[in-house]
Amino acid sequence: MHSLMLSLKLAEVLIYSGKTVRSFPLCRAFVSASPRPLQGKEEAEQCKNVKEAADAVKDGAKQVKETTEYIQDVASTASGRVSKMTKDVTEKVTETTDSVTEKAKGSVSGVVATVKNATDIINNKTGGD
Repeated sequence: MHSLMLSLKLAEVLIYSGKTVRSFPLCRAFVSASPRPLQGKEEAEQCKNVKEAADAVKDGAKQVKETTEYIQDVASTASGRVSKMTKDVTEKVTETTDSVTEKAKGSVSGVVATVKNATDIINNKTGGD
């Protein structure tokens, strides 16, 4: 990248000065398709830091994904348990309500029968109808 910038700058200077590349035979070294020159120590350190940061972001994303999957699993399990508990409680409440209703009907029937018996006894004793 650095050599490309130098090449562009050199081309700009040559164009403005009216000279051609042929006027400067050494310029071909800058324009050749040779590999990049060795990076400076600071550039190498920056590249290393960028790579480490990218790896840290990748590891962090992986941990976030694993945590999210764990939370979804826990939420799903808890939801299933709550649904089962709700169903069980609803069944128990229904059973209890039915039992109380039956007992209440029995109690009312018993009270009505007792009142009828008492009325019959009173009518028999008093000679009424």
